Amino acid sequence: MRSGEATPTSIQASGVDGVPGIFTDEQQLGWKKVVDAVHQKGGLFVMQCKLLSKSALKPLIVVIDISSLVWHQGRNTHSLRTGIHTISSSAVPITDTKFNKVIDWETPKAMTQDDINKVKLEYVHAAKAARAAGFDGIEIHAANGYLPEQFLHSNINHRTDSYGGSPENRCRFLLELTTDIGIAIGFDKVAVRLSPFGFFNQTRGTQRLYQWTYLCKELSTMGLAYVHLIEPRFDEVRSEQDKLRALASTTNDKKHGPEFTPEQLTLYPFRQALGTTPCMVAGGYNPSNCWEGIERVRLLFYIQIAFLMVISMTQGDHDAIAFGRYFTSNADLVERLRTGMPLYRYDRTRFYGPFPDNEVGYTVHHRREFASANETPQTSHGDV
Repeated sequence: MRSGEATPTSIQASGVDGVPGIFTDEQQLGWKKVVDAVHQKGGLFVMQCKLLSKSALKPLIVVIDISSLVWHQGRNTHSLRTGIHTISSSAVPITDTKFNKVIDWETPKAMTQDDINKVKLEYVHAAKAARAAGFDGIEIHAANGYLPEQFLHSNINHRTDSYGGSPENRCRFLLELTTDIGIAIGFDKVAVRLSPFGFFNQTRGTQRLYQWTYLCKELSTMGLAYVHLIEPRFDEVRSEQDKLRALASTTNDKKHGPEFTPEQLTLYPFRQALGTTPCMVAGGYNPSNCWEGIERVRLLFYIQIAFLMVISMTQGDHDAIAFGRYFTSNADLVERLRTGMPLYRYDRTRFYGPFPDNEVGYTVHHRREFASANETPQTSHGDV
């Protein structure tokens, strides 16, 4: 199963160079060419929208491209880039860093009810456009500090209306958004990506265990295609050790101690809350640990979300395990994992563009080095 890269739902949702969109007729036609090519090979395709599920002897390898990742940046952009003032759950700017490493981030406008309704309509329009272009489903990017998660985190969401003030209220925007898209294109065509333990883009909220458990229970009633969870060990800006220490220091409120101990940092409560809803997990997987929690492998398939690989299992802690970075340097990743062949290291310098030499893509490798079987994939805080 392939899923397209994070795709903005509007100009205001973007603010990043070199990314696609799904809010104009031209973009829809362009995506249709890509989706048609995937379908011709027997695959399914999912769009990820962002506002910034083998036998032991004869494994069945299925290429399923099903979703588009729809995306909205929220406060993680600037009007100098989009021409439109940024919005978020509350008027809380990003601090301690600079936009484009040069100027201060602007203070976002706290969204009114009209703004909320408009953004939800933009997502619905993007979902319908993706389906019209041939995508088999939509993945809502509600992780990594983008707009939906800006409602989920208490350090960003300071609202006193029905969209803030309590864990249940902070979940309201995402639940309404998921419902609206599900009504528009079918709930079985909708997925949601979550990062309950993330700190990326200054997401430092508390009450994580209670809030994301509640959120997953609510999502479990909708009949979604799947929910995509990021492992607690993974973070874009912290090492695994630093990440676990930071999470162990979060509190429910001033009267209580740490919300987690390192031993409690697991996706298990959220997986349990999802019930029968399929669950995909990602974050720090390699050939040695990707089989953890898997009792029996019946089906092997991959999902490419921009460059995302997934192995699907029918029994165990999760239903699918996702690989992203290693897929950029291993087009045959599924077969390599299945047979135990070593993986080639990836080149982080070619992950994000555009580049002056865009002809050098993921299929062009200037150096080929094998990674060790237990080598943890690194992010921007690492050397790889």
